[in-house]
Amino acid sequence: PLDGSSNAGRALALAIDMTKNYDASLVLLHALLRSADSAALRRFAEIEGLSKHVEPEVRRLQSTEDRLGLNLGEAYEDMAISSRPLIDIGQHILDNAESNAKQKGITHIDTLLVDGDPADQILRCIEERDVDCVIMGSRGLSDIKGLFLGSVSHKVMNRAPCTCIAVK
Repeated sequence: PLDGSSNAGRALALAIDMTKNYDASLVLLHALLRSADSAALRRFAEIEGLSKHVEPEVRRLQSTEDRLGLNLGEAYEDMAISSRPLIDIGQHILDNAESNAKQKGITHIDTLLVDGDPADQILRCIEERDVDCVIMGSRGLSDIKGLFLGSVSHKVMNRAPCTCIAVK
């Protein structure tokens, strides 16, 4: 699972290394960042050169946060930001990860761009693809939400039937 965070990047590096060493297949999954707050999306878009494309939607999200007096994504995620910028960000994350894996010699790579609760989507992928091991960042772009509702990695590690490695 990838969300663009630095911990997810470190998890990807470990996953690529393990994939090479065990001649395994690599499944890269990104769940749309619906619960990330505007500041996290803005930072990510700036770092990845996507600001011009994403900024109008991020401004709308910030406006909604300001009106609600919140900074917790989930309370307004359905009404705040359209899917197109989130899809573009997700595809960018997956494309970069796939390119990185290919440069390191990985040839069996599947990429999945999904929408829905990230933990549920990861668990669904594990089941549908009979995954042996999940390597994921321990904290992602939605840290504030995770403090209150539990992190995605924590939920996956407690419910997954396979080995889970959390990287920080």
